[in-house]
Parts: sequence; structure tokens; C-alpha cells
Amino acid sequence: MTLQIGSLLCLATIPFGIGNSLHHTIAKYPSPERWRAHRFNAIGAIGFTTLAFIGAGSEWGSSVPMTLVRLIAPIIYYWYAYALAGPTLHIFHPPEFSYDRPLIRAEQRFFGNPSLWLARGRSKALHEFMQFFYWTYFFYIPALGFGLYLQGDLARFEAMAMATSLGYAICYSIYPWYPLWGPRWALVDEGLLPDDEKILPGYFFANFMNRIIWSDTAHKGGAMPSAHSSTCVIFMIWCARVWGTEGIVVGGFIGTFMYISTVYGRYHYIIDVLVGTVIGFLAVYLADLIVLA
Repeated sequence: MTLQIGSLLCLATIPFGIGNSLHHTIAKYPSPERWRAHRFNAIGAIGFTTLAFIGAGSEWGSSVPMTLVRLIAPIIYYWYAYALAGPTLHIFHPPEFSYDRPLIRAEQRFFGNPSLWLARGRSKALHEFMQFFYWTYFFYIPALGFGLYLQGDLARFEAMAMATSLGYAICYSIYPWYPLWGPRWALVDEGLLPDDEKILPGYFFANFMNRIIWSDTAHKGGAMPSAHSSTCVIFMIWCARVWGTEGIVVGGFIGTFMYISTVYGRYHYIIDVLVGTVIGFLAVYLADLIVLA
């Protein structure tokens, strides 16, 4: 049976679900959310297998609307799976354990710990500027998908979505083994940053991001590796592929400031960003092999 465009992408979600359930099964500190995760993973496996093969060989199965469903559904799945990554953060380590202390020492030794001082004493306008570029992350994949849709290149849409999905899957799978709070929490706990400096005030975008980051939406312990950085490098590569020189300039500009804002806003250490970037490059390489080769 010839696979339809998007079928590989749907089927590629299944190994991640199996891995997530395996993490819960072998957990040293079992999460009370483990059965919910098992149900989600089982439903996901059945649903995506059905979606991958339904309508195969038929006109409606290969139609643009059905193809878009197969291309978009896995991305939404991984966005939701971030919520399920939370209960895995401390299944192999005690709840208050993190690797922040040795990472802070390494960060200081190699980079001077810019997440500590980069935003100190800066204006609300600069906070707003940086938070805007961190916020642009939410539009990376929709923008690329829309651009490829307008070009009628749904096969490359699948390659882009596969790279993004692999980036998420790799990052989420590493979280349980290397819990890291990130500088916005750890620098305060280590006595390096006063508590009253941990929130960067601004205007619309800064306040929007603060509401997300300082709520239960963000996971305390999921800073390594940086999924933002993984997705950002995928975004920059695919901007170049979709829009050529213009994509290189615009995507490079947006991506560069997203990287800076990630450290500026104390979301990640530089080391997290570098690891996430490597994962992004690896995800693009693997996706090209799987989808385009």
C-alpha cells in the first residue's frame, strides 16, 4: 500500500507515545497522572494509525482537506503532549531535585552566566521588545505551513512538520532524565537573583508571557533541552527553503532575537539553547531522510 502524504507523520507519533508510557512504567517515583498518560497514548496510537491509512487509494483520502488533517493533527498532538510531559519531569528523581547548580557553574565558567545579568537594570521597553520575539515562537509552524500550502508543496509540508515533531519528541523524552528548572527559578533559589527581580515588567507582550510562564502552564523542570531553540532552528532552515533569500534574512532576524530573548528572559541557559539547537539540526536531517529521501 502506498502511503499518502502525511501518513508517515501520523505514524511517527506512535514511538513517542510508547516511549512516554514506558517512562511511566519504569518510573522510580510514579506519577499520579500515569494512567491518564497511558490512555492518551493508546488513543493517540489508534487514532493516528487510522488517520494514516483511512481513505488510502481513494480520491477523498488524497484530497487537500484530508491531507491537511494528516499534516496538522500531529503538530497539535505534540503541542498538547507538552502538558503530558509535565508529569514525567520527576519520575526518576525526587520532586525538588534539579541539575541547575552544576549547570549554573558550567554556564558561569564558559559563558559568564548571561541569564543572570543580561536583563538587569534594562528598561520596560527593552523587556517588551525581547518578549515580543520570544512570543513569535507561537507563529513559526503556522507561518511555514501556510507558506508551503500556498506553494502547493504538501510533500515538503510533511518534511517540515516531521522535523518539528521529531524536535518535540526528542526534547520531551529527555526531560525526565535531566530535570532542569531553568534560570528564572534556579537563580533565585541559589541566592544569585533577588526574588523581586525574577519577573521582567513590560507592556502587552511581556505581560502576556509573564501570565503564561508564571502559571501552571510552564513546567518547572523542563528547561533542558530548549524546545524553543529546536523549533527556532527548524524555522530558520525552512524559511530559507520556502522563501529563499528573503526567508534567510527575515527568518534569521527573527530567529536571532528569539535566541537572545530566550536567555534574556531567563527561560534558558545558553547550554540549554545549544543542546536544543543541535536537536533542531538533527531533526531536520532525520526528517529529510524519512520524508524526502
